[in-house]
Amino acid sequence: MRARRRTVIADAHQLWRHVLKSLLEEFGAYAVVGEASDGRGLLECVEATRPEIVVMDIALPVLDGIHVLRHMAGLLPRPRVVVLSEIAEPEIIREAFAAGAMGYVSKGENAAILRRALVAVRRGFSFLSPSIARTLLDVLQRKMSASVGRHQMPLCEVELLRLLAKGCSDRAIAAALGSSLHAVNFYRLDVLRRLPPVIPP
Repeated sequence: MRARRRTVIADAHQLWRHVLKSLLEEFGAYAVVGEASDGRGLLECVEATRPEIVVMDIALPVLDGIHVLRHMAGLLPRPRVVVLSEIAEPEIIREAFAAGAMGYVSKGENAAILRRALVAVRRGFSFLSPSIARTLLDVLQRKMSASVGRHQMPLCEVELLRLLAKGCSDRAIAAALGSSLHAVNFYRLDVLRRLPPVIPP
């Protein structure tokens, strides 16, 4: 039997942490070794337990999730992070990935999507849940419409977002695009780079 992945969870709400812990234990591949209710507590927990996986909300009190991600990106070994959040602003999603997140899942998705996200990041791939992909597709299509005659997003990346929004797996997307899994991962990361940056307050 394979060892379960050491996992830390972080959310401001105790009920969410309880539900998430139960869900991860039900998946069978993860052992929750710590939990936190705010950003500072998450950093302390990660430094004390050295988890392989972190599942965190981006909206954390005391120290926000973006700052936490930036700090964790400098740790060795570096945990692989899935953001699980109600926040779906494209600027925040872009910033989360730029700061070191590997997956971004809406809290409105079902458990199977979270499980897919965890499997993807364990294998070193990025992940966007279907509802997040739909949000980004809408934003980027509006951006493309407003930039007629200028540089356009490659059609393969537009199709990638459409397939992600339908909930297609990376393997199905690779087959549809005639590409490899690594190419699909590259396209996804390139889409994220095209999102608008966070505007400082």
